[in-house]
Amino acid sequence: MTRTIAARAALLAVLALLVLAGCASGRAGTDPVDEEEGFVSTAMVVTFGDGEVLFVDQDTESPYYPTLPEGTPELAAGNIVRVTGNGIMLESYPGQYPGITKVEVVEEGTPADAEKYDELVAQIWQPKDPSEPPLASLEYATDLAVVTLLPTTCGYTWTYEQDGNEQTVAVDTLAPTDYAAGELPDAMLKEPAEVTVSSDVEVTGIEVMRWSEDALDVEGEKVEVAGLTFAAEPDYRYAILATFDAGEVTYAFTA
Repeated sequence: MTRTIAARAALLAVLALLVLAGCASGRAGTDPVDEEEGFVSTAMVVTFGDGEVLFVDQDTESPYYPTLPEGTPELAAGNIVRVTGNGIMLESYPGQYPGITKVEVVEEGTPADAEKYDELVAQIWQPKDPSEPPLASLEYATDLAVVTLLPTTCGYTWTYEQDGNEQTVAVDTLAPTDYAAGELPDAMLKEPAEVTVSSDVEVTGIEVMRWSEDALDVEGEKVEVAGLTFAAEPDYRYAILATFDAGEVTYAFTA
């Protein structure tokens, strides 16, 4: 099970760095138009899972996850869309495009048109095992980048339904303070940063504890949280107890 979770985490990408607007690698298949409109590209809509949307750039064949702006029309697999935005991609695989300002359907297409990307979808997505806990991500900003870090999943209790029956699984692993230096994902902070927790399942609340990396054997210090956000500081180890409707999961990272 741990190996499966790690594989899923790898597919979701460990770190997303914001490419500066002048970098050519950050603009895949975009054609500059006037400054007021932005950068325009054409993509095919591919859907998978529970209706998750993936765009495939029609010039480069590169897949990316779009952040759809308000007013986006209802999309269906096979649609060809005209995408307007700032042209800045987040470096991950598939890429992420948060700077989209407008999406227009220019050709209806059919779901059969999108079937040519079935092999691509199979490489980046697998049906989730319902017994596995949710993956969490930590988002924060530095002077140079917007960063997404995947913390280590520690112990959890998770309830799910299988064949009409409710099942509960409880897993104990190493405590966050028992990991050796270098075994946890490192945010590599140079100064304090506001960290926001998100997940592929809705998080209902978090509690955060921290320890100095030089004093992991002492009692942890509770960290104040505001919703799903808290302040992290360099040289501390953090444990996040996240609660969900179906259970609770502990995540850990070092800053």
